[in-house]
Formats: sequence, structure tokens, C-alpha cells
Amino acid sequence: MDGSLESQQAANIKRARQACANCRRKKTKCSGERPSCFPCRRNQSRCVYEPYSATLGDSNSNPPPPTAATTDNAALLERISTIESRLAALSEQSHQASSVSPPQYNQIDRRSSSQDAEPAIRAFGSFAGLQTDHFSLPPRPVLRSVIDTYFIHVHNQPYSYFQEASFRQRLESNLLPRCLVLAVLASAVKFSTHEYYAGKTREATEKYARESWMSVLTEYMAVEENMNVHVVQTVNLLAIVDYTAGRVSAGWLKIGLAARISQDLHLMKDPDGWLSYMEQEERRRTFWSAYLVDKLISCGQNRPLCILDEDCMLQLPSDEETFRSGDWKKTETLGQLLSWNTQVVEKPSAFALAILMASIFGRCTRYVHHRRADEIPPWDTKSEFSAITSSLLLLESYSSFEGRSISEVMRNQEQDPQEIGHLVFAHALFHLCHCLLNHPFLVRLGLKPFGAKTPTSFPSRALRASCDHAKQLLDLVQDARESGCLVESSFYAYCIAVAGGIQSLALSLVGDAAASIIDGRNQEFMQYIQQSIDWLERLGLLWPHAANMIVRLREFHAQSYRFVGLLSPTSLKDDLDPATEAVLWSMIDYATLGADLRKRPMPSDPGMPHVPSPTSWDLDVVPTSFDTATNLFTSHTSPVRLNEVDFFLNSSPGQNCLL
Repeated sequence: MDGSLESQQAANIKRARQACANCRRKKTKCSGERPSCFPCRRNQSRCVYEPYSATLGDSNSNPPPPTAATTDNAALLERISTIESRLAALSEQSHQASSVSPPQYNQIDRRSSSQDAEPAIRAFGSFAGLQTDHFSLPPRPVLRSVIDTYFIHVHNQPYSYFQEASFRQRLESNLLPRCLVLAVLASAVKFSTHEYYAGKTREATEKYARESWMSVLTEYMAVEENMNVHVVQTVNLLAIVDYTAGRVSAGWLKIGLAARISQDLHLMKDPDGWLSYMEQEERRRTFWSAYLVDKLISCGQNRPLCILDEDCMLQLPSDEETFRSGDWKKTETLGQLLSWNTQVVEKPSAFALAILMASIFGRCTRYVHHRRADEIPPWDTKSEFSAITSSLLLLESYSSFEGRSISEVMRNQEQDPQEIGHLVFAHALFHLCHCLLNHPFLVRLGLKPFGAKTPTSFPSRALRASCDHAKQLLDLVQDARESGCLVESSFYAYCIAVAGGIQSLALSLVGDAAASIIDGRNQEFMQYIQQSIDWLERLGLLWPHAANMIVRLREFHAQSYRFVGLLSPTSLKDDLDPATEAVLWSMIDYATLGADLRKRPMPSDPGMPHVPSPTSWDLDVVPTSFDTATNLFTSHTSPVRLNEVDFFLNSSPGQNCLL
């Protein structure tokens, strides 16, 4: 027994990574990457891995005498070799056919595609029972249809990983790893209208995402030094799928993993010059997309960033026309764009502007969610508040909007249609930063250390700024949609929920800070609150976390009258009640706002009254009187009232969390 164990261990030690046929023939060192190794990519050669039986003879050691077991193994290996040879021949024929007559993806015959997919559609009924040990891709016509959907609804919204023509060519040649193809399917199938997924888009998304993740674990994480840029792209896509499905922790961990892998591959530096311009730009865009995801989902407490601005030494993405043509263009780095002293010869690309605003947004969220006791008041020019506000003006100096509406820019055809989505997203982040910096709750926290020294005009100006930018944010997405833009990014749900929460909160405030802003505008505030609900319902058809935000915004609006004294000068020195503070944090913490509703605790007080369904609350009903005895901003609040508020904000009927 010991001898056989030792011999098996020795065999495992001697077994080397299999080299591809080209590297073995040229006697060069093979990196072993699949589907294409490094030398083959560099030489633009077709990379083929022969069956293991064809490489067993490379060992210099003398073979052991044949036995019955080895004879059976040899026969089995010979059969496997025959099968793989036939598959390789079929793959070669497909490759030759595609090189002679490349498929026209935008002109696929939908009628023939539906006919070809009919057997698979009938088989889709057993989709739920499919085992994870072998998960097949959809039929070719269906796959092409979903890829079409991906490049319409997901690509540049706002993340960008692939050059479309190159991606399609590699897909047809079977040169893309299976985990990446599955991740792309998981990202796009929710937008698909193909009959193959009729009534099963949510189920298909989960299946594709789960199988893609298992493929990453088994084919890459379990193998040393087998990472490549495709793994970063895959994990990034899966992180968004998890986070938007309400699985906040899973998404958070995946984006951290993608960030570490990208750093291990040195993607934060400009790529090697021997790579093609297309590959260089894809690597840059993959890193900047990981950077973008990291900045967006870190908008919450206890969510530190993985990628720091000072570690990003590569240039920003080029414009879409340059990327599509496969050319190269010199662009600025993020540090250069963030500096007012940089002399920019050409305006940054729309994607670069989105990254610039994400950087400022990351700085804003660190200030909002991870602030310590401020020694410098926000109205001081040396404060972080003033520095962030100043940085936001960079968008005005770089943007091509120049104060015009999106509809006007699109009407004049001044911008590449693929870039409009990035421009809209950049301006949405601009307004969101102002909403957070001037949020009534966060302003109160920032003013508390200074007490009576607070200028009376500062809370009023901050409230006006937050309301105005919340209104402009909602007008922006509405104008974009009416102009034909796709406003479908998952992060828009958070932007809209924050804007709607500010409108609801401002409607309930009383006192000197709110008097000049709220008077006579009740109907306008109600209109924008309803618009926020409508937008979240639209996005909730695509993104589960948006559906969760609908319930939370309705609950918050139903209880917003309890925050009437939030900016009252007499209450600024008082501590907020812990339950009230948790409620207010929940409306600006991205993880809490979109988390799965079914995981919220139920009230512990058995005497609590029945709470109506959030969908039955009438948004047009504005409280006209307030119970002054229930002041939630001091420690003298009634325990019964605290339980009531906690129940309203931390529970909801189970049927309302499902689409």
C-alpha cells in the first residue's frame, strides 16, 4: 500500500502541464493557458491541445512493463484520442468556414433561428432539473440572439469589456472560455425576448451565473498561475449579477476577487506594447470596468474600496470609434484628469468621463460613510466637503453637453450613440454626488460638532442644493429615455431611490431651513416622488434589487413625517435616536437599500398593529399634522414608537419582494 502511494505521488510530481501542439513541435516553453496559450497569441497561431495520450511519450523515463490494467487504459486513451481527433477536425472545418464567410450577426434570420431552436425549446422544460456537472450552452441561434442582446443592452451600460467584432469572431471559433460565455449569457438573458427563455429569464440567469462561477472555481482557481484577463471579465460580470439579485455579500466578495486578480495581472499598468492595439484596449477597459464596479458598490458603511486612485497608472479608455477600428490613441491618466493644471489637448472619451466621475463619487462616499469627527466645518474652503464640490466642476470643463439637454445633443448627432450612455451615466453621478453631500440627514451629522456656531444659512442652502440636484437627476434620466437612450443600468436604481428619498424627506421638514424651499412646492415634490416609484417599478422588471428599493422607498415615505425636526436649529445638538438613524442610513446605503427583503427581521413586539401592504399606500396623502410627543431626535422617545418605526422600516409582506 505504501509503495503504491509513493509511486503515485512520484507520478504526480513528474507530471507537467500539457503543452499545446505548436509549442511541442517548436520545442518552446508553453504557458499552458486555454483556449490559447501565450506564444500562440503572440504569433497569432491556432492553438490546439492534443489528447493526453499523444503527450505521454514525451517522458524520458522507461515505460513500465505492460499489465492488464495498463492495456485497458491504453485502449481507453486510444478511444478518447479518436473522439478528440474527430472533434478537432469538425472544429477546424467550422473555423475554415467562418474565415471564408464570416457570419452576419445583425442579419440573422429570426424565422430560421426559431425553427432550429424548437427542439431545444421543448427540452428547456427540464432546465430546472439540469445537473451542474454538465451544463450545455443554448443552441447556436439562441446564443447568437443573446449575444446581440448583450451588445445592445449591457455593453457600455456603463461597463465595457470587449470589442464587439473580435468577441463575435472568437465566439464562433470557440476561442472564448466557457465561464466567460456563461457570464455574458447571465448578464444579458434578462433583456432577451427570445422564445427559448419565455417565462424563464430569472431562472436562466441564476443557472448561467452559478455554472459560470463553478467553472471559474474548478478551471482557474484550483490551478496555479492559470489566471488571465477573461477571469477578471467573468468575475466582474458575476459580481453584478449577485449584487443586483440582493446577494450583497456574494457580489461584494466577487468584485474584491476580480480587483485582486486584475492587480496580480498588472492590469493597473499600461499593457505590453507587443500586444495588438485591440488587446491593449480590452485590457484597459477590463481594468477600468472593475474599477467602476468597485467604486459603485462601495457606497455604504463598512465597504472600503479595493482599488485606490493612486495605484491606477494606465491611461484612460479611448473613444468608441478608435476602439472599434482597432487603432491606438494616446489618452490622459486618471491623475491627469483630476488635476486642474493638466492641459488636455482633446476632450476625454465618454467612458473616461464616467470613470472620472466614479473617482469623485468614491471620494464622496468615503466622506459620507466613513467620516470621523470633523475639525474643519464643511463651509470652510479647506474642508473635504469644499474639495469634493470643487472637483465636481471638472465635469463641466470636460463634458460636451455644455448645459444642453440630451435630446438636443442627440438631435444634432454630435455624439456616437454608443457613447451617449456613458455621458448620461457621468452626469447622473454628478447629481448623485451633490445629493449625498447635501443630504439633510448627512448635513445634520456634519453640523453636530459645531452646534451653535453653525451659520443659519448653511442648512437651508444644503437642503435647496439636495432638492435641486435630486430633481435634475430625475429629469436627466427621463429626458434620456424620451430621447431614445437606454437607461437600464442597475446603478440607476440606487440613484433614483436616493433622489426620491430626498424629495420625500424634504416634503416633511419644517422650520426655518425648509420654509423658503418647501412652501408652495408640495405638488412638485409629490410628482417627483411618484416619478421615482414609476422608474423603480420599470427597473424592477429587470433588476431584483430595484424591486426591493420600491418597497423601502414606500415605507420611508409613509414614515417621513416623523423626521420633521431633522434640520431644526434647536435639535442639531441632540443625538439621533439609534432606530431613527438606522432608518435614515438605510436610504443611502446601497447594500441595505437593495438587499433581499426576505432576510429582514420581523418585529419582536407581539402587540404591534397590522401594517398594510406598501403598494396600498397612497403617495398623494401628505400628513397635515404631527404628533409632537413622538420626537425621534432625542433619547426621550417612547419605546413603543421606536418599535413601530423599526417594524415599518425593517419588514414587509413576502409577496411584495418577488417580481
